[in-house]
Amino acid sequence: MSNTLTNNPSAASSIEKPFGSVGIKAVEQNIMMNQFPMDRISGSLLSSSGKTKGTNTTLSDKLYAWSTINTEHQELRRTALDLFTDKSVFQPSSTETKERQRVIVLNQLQYFLSKTFGKGLINISDLRNDPSKICALMDCASQFDDNSFMTKMVVNNFLFGAAVFNLGTEKHHRLLPDIQSGKLLGCFAMTELGHGSNVRSLETTATYIPETNEFVIQTPKRTATKWWIGNAGHAVMASVFARLIVNGEDQEVHCFLVPIRQPNGVDLMPGVRIGDCGPKFGMNGVDNGWIQFESVRIPYDNLYDKYGSIVNGVYQSPIANPSRRFANILAQMITGRISISYGCARTLKVALTIAVRYSNKRVQFGATPTAPETPIIEYPTHYTVLMPMIATVYAFDAIKSYLCKRFCERSDEGEIHVLASGLKATISHYVTTSILELRRLCGGHGYSSYSRFSSLIASNDVARTFEGDNTLLYQQVAKDLLIQFKKEYSSNKFTGTLKYLGKNTSLLLSEHTYTTYRSDKDHLLNLQFLRSCMEYRSSKLLIDSANTVSKAYKVSKDAFDSWNQSLETLIHLAKSHTEMMIVSKFIDSVKNVQDKETRETLKKLCQLYALKCIREDMEFFRNTNYLKKNKAKAISKLISSLCHDLSKQSLELVAGYGNEEALIESPLGQLDGDLYENICAKVGLFSKDNYPQHILDAKL
Repeated sequence: MSNTLTNNPSAASSIEKPFGSVGIKAVEQNIMMNQFPMDRISGSLLSSSGKTKGTNTTLSDKLYAWSTINTEHQELRRTALDLFTDKSVFQPSSTETKERQRVIVLNQLQYFLSKTFGKGLINISDLRNDPSKICALMDCASQFDDNSFMTKMVVNNFLFGAAVFNLGTEKHHRLLPDIQSGKLLGCFAMTELGHGSNVRSLETTATYIPETNEFVIQTPKRTATKWWIGNAGHAVMASVFARLIVNGEDQEVHCFLVPIRQPNGVDLMPGVRIGDCGPKFGMNGVDNGWIQFESVRIPYDNLYDKYGSIVNGVYQSPIANPSRRFANILAQMITGRISISYGCARTLKVALTIAVRYSNKRVQFGATPTAPETPIIEYPTHYTVLMPMIATVYAFDAIKSYLCKRFCERSDEGEIHVLASGLKATISHYVTTSILELRRLCGGHGYSSYSRFSSLIASNDVARTFEGDNTLLYQQVAKDLLIQFKKEYSSNKFTGTLKYLGKNTSLLLSEHTYTTYRSDKDHLLNLQFLRSCMEYRSSKLLIDSANTVSKAYKVSKDAFDSWNQSLETLIHLAKSHTEMMIVSKFIDSVKNVQDKETRETLKKLCQLYALKCIREDMEFFRNTNYLKKNKAKAISKLISSLCHDLSKQSLELVAGYGNEEALIESPLGQLDGDLYENICAKVGLFSKDNYPQHILDAKL
């Protein structure tokens, strides 16, 4: 059998190089480029001018070191990035056919896993032992190509493998070495054709047969078909979520290890049907498929039995409450949500680097027809869009660092769940909409596929849906906040994620006149004022949400209906709480920075992000009389001023993201060289394939 579908991790070392030269032939390059003078803004965009006096450390170096606090892992990062820049294996494949791309990504996956997980640099057990390694790996992997590779790796190791590790017991854990090294490929079969978000209503069944001590896995109806299952084309095993039926009683959703292919990795097991879900917006290197089961028998030991087992024919669980048991089964999704936040934030870092570098080299118009043209970064309509995005990414870095630290400590599971869910929704949505705007800022060149924006948008957009639809995640955040609020309201001693509420209770009952009317610069840029604004909004919306749901319930006497009637306020609460946490942790992080240059730069970015959040929800602050008209105008002017000042450092600020230069893969975002030479190197002549055959025949 050919190496393209083998489970041998060494297969990728012999992969043929499917890529020809990129762009046009050398002789055509001579015609396109060499006869023309270089663009007036060429060469390297960055120089040593950014270095701190008396040191070899640039501001961008210090910003990058700050952004990776709690996820440093330099050996893992360097190994991963060295692999991704090895063009003998890791050539971008998104321009290939769907089928060819999947073969390439499979070989890349097995090669990478053998060189990282296989060498012990990171393990699936780090889901518990050191989750910061997983965050560091996601930060690196999301820079490569269209995220097909990263997604396939996450599915195999951190969904399929995580189910084995988190839901299984010692008898299942023996599979982990082969899973994480790429020798055993698996998939995570949760989503169904008829149910995505509502996992508790999945329809696939696993019926216990006491006579043979087996389970029968069954797809009882079309809507029970497993759907969008990543790695379905190559997986040999599947972690299948199904309703456990014991003695005719439904014990709700559990997870099972189900062989779906023969050991050769191609032929299906009896009773298993697998198909292709077809082309997608992006990430076509991921083999998403559908799976159906027809009386597929598996032994009892294939039940992941950490939270449920069958003893002497009777179901038992260490968690008696079905809702709590189900919540524990789904708890592993938290790692996926945190990983998405890291991956999405890095994607925006790449997109911003491309857009900022382009805007510093691209010139349009001048003061007079004969005057030098102006780099577009100098136009307010440009930098007032770019700079808040740059500041937001640094804000995301601050909160991700805090979340990663808390996740490693496991000290407050409730706070981790609320924050991970809110951040996944906030970051994935912001990144998708921002990249689309960055495409616009790069004009016609941004619309070309060589800009990379189309690929970045397509690969990131799905993050708003998988691992929890964003709207539902916001509802989870709101629900958890209301539950905690109800528990602690009577004592007014708020703790954990609601600790800020205690000092806001009295403020909510006052006129807060002094805060309302001051509009001077010192006041508006004061970090405590900015924190107070965000905490006030979250506190007010939490109380409003509790009252809104309560009033609706008094009328309808139906919990489901009263919740739905309150959704607008609840979603507003969840978004506001998440932004409040981001601002608060950004401020805390800034105050802890020792280096003055780094601290002052981050302080400006923090001020810009917080003011941006306030302006975007000015309707709330005005309607609650927290901010008056004069203050709203002053905030808008101050945002413009901060954007102008920070735009002078735009290149250093995106350099502080620490993107791997060889993985930028866009002529618009190259650090060195002539902008237009880089662009022209990506295009060519019209081939004969552009003409109807009868025209070509007539020409002959």
